[in-house]
Amino acid sequence: MASLAAAFSGVFTKPKTLALLQYTTVRFRRKPRWLGTAKSKLFRVPERKKQIEEEIEELKRLNNNYRTQMRAVRGFLRDEVEAYKLVSRAGLVLQTPEQEEAEWQEALRRNDEWNQQTAVKRDERLAQERAARKEYILERLVLKEQREMDKLEQIEAKVRVEKEQSKTFITRENIDKAIELALVQPTTYNFALDRDGNLHRAADSTPKETN
Repeated sequence: MASLAAAFSGVFTKPKTLALLQYTTVRFRRKPRWLGTAKSKLFRVPERKKQIEEEIEELKRLNNNYRTQMRAVRGFLRDEVEAYKLVSRAGLVLQTPEQEEAEWQEALRRNDEWNQQTAVKRDERLAQERAARKEYILERLVLKEQREMDKLEQIEAKVRVEKEQSKTFITRENIDKAIELALVQPTTYNFALDRDGNLHRAADSTPKETN
């Protein structure tokens, strides 16, 4: 028994178990309906509660008043609808062809007026959009022209640099002179630099200061 208690005490001291013990289970206040009727109450017939006579009479009176008022409201609304139908039907019957034509022409006139107002607003909106589009295109063209000018300037600067450097290039005309100069003034790249920036060549024992 002591070993069993020690085993369970070791289990319940784990952090996960302590965290689970902090929660409480949720129970339904009543039995869920999907469980069905209990066997002990399967054939039980509940007793019907008796109402007081005064309460029954009061409920009947209130129900009768409600039904009477609703019947009156429905009759009033029905009469209103029938009267509206008679008036509208009488207006259609009494309307002459000339009146119908005049009404049609008036509707056409209003429609044309609305179309003209809409056309004016549409033209204004389109004009504003065209102006904004034109300004946007001009700005893009100016920026493109500026980029092209900058690019041409960069190209020209590179061309000038290449032209200056081309003066030292070896060509067919000056190759003999370059060979003679290389033989007379040999150049060696076997040198080293110290921390002070002095140049030390293999054939020279005295360091030379370099800028």
